[in-house]
Amino acid sequence: MTTALRPLTLGELLDRTFQLYRNHFLLFVGISATAYFPMFLIRNGVNLLTTLGGKTAILTIVGVLLTIVLFLASVAAAQAATVTAVSAVYFGQAITVRETYSRIMGLVLRVVLVMIGMGIGIVLGLLLLIIPGIILTLMWALTIPVVVLEGADLFEALGRSRQLTAGHRGRVFLIFLLFTGLTYLFTLILEIPIFALMATKGVAAVRGGGIIVFIYAISFLVESLITPLMTIALSLMYYDERVRKEAFDIQLLMSNPHQGSSQSAAAAGLP
Repeated sequence: MTTALRPLTLGELLDRTFQLYRNHFLLFVGISATAYFPMFLIRNGVNLLTTLGGKTAILTIVGVLLTIVLFLASVAAAQAATVTAVSAVYFGQAITVRETYSRIMGLVLRVVLVMIGMGIGIVLGLLLLIIPGIILTLMWALTIPVVVLEGADLFEALGRSRQLTAGHRGRVFLIFLLFTGLTYLFTLILEIPIFALMATKGVAAVRGGGIIVFIYAISFLVESLITPLMTIALSLMYYDERVRKEAFDIQLLMSNPHQGSSQSAAAAGLP
């Protein structure tokens, strides 16, 4: 369905986030599950090798490196594909999980590099009395939608996100707070059997390989079911900020969202 392009209150933006997620549940969960399932397999494979062969320095290093690389690729793919799906359904276009991934095949590496650049900046900000890191996180919240929908590079995307979030970073903070809290709550609920086992059998009972598989399964469920909500909300906020600040042409965007993004950016004086 095509939604009316008008400024949204925070309540309306969140309502549309859950509505979009509900109405296209299999699409968004399918996107996330496709991205995160390889990481679930690698985690369990490393755990199995460690259990069978014992912990060695080489195995530990290889496992950590594999996990980091796959984690970055999985997050980048999931976010880029989700942003693409939100853009399509927001403008009334049908799209499948396969189609979202076919559209972002050339974007994943760029998104990974942008995530690394953002991460370095935010970590440095956090080291400077924490507050600068929080400010940068809020300022750069729309960087990934900008990269995916406008084809921007790192510095263009950071500057564009700063422009779009200006004056509304309190909304970004509340979105982060809500969905981070929801993620932790969902994780806590799924981990109740582990806490129950610890209470009845002791801490030693949760140190086996089977429990680790269960923990990885919980992580996979959370990544597949809950994390799409944050990306959906930020994607909708991207469009909402453009409605507020740029009044872009809906007919142009409905026919070609990517072209409309590029032309609006040019009209706003961006590279």
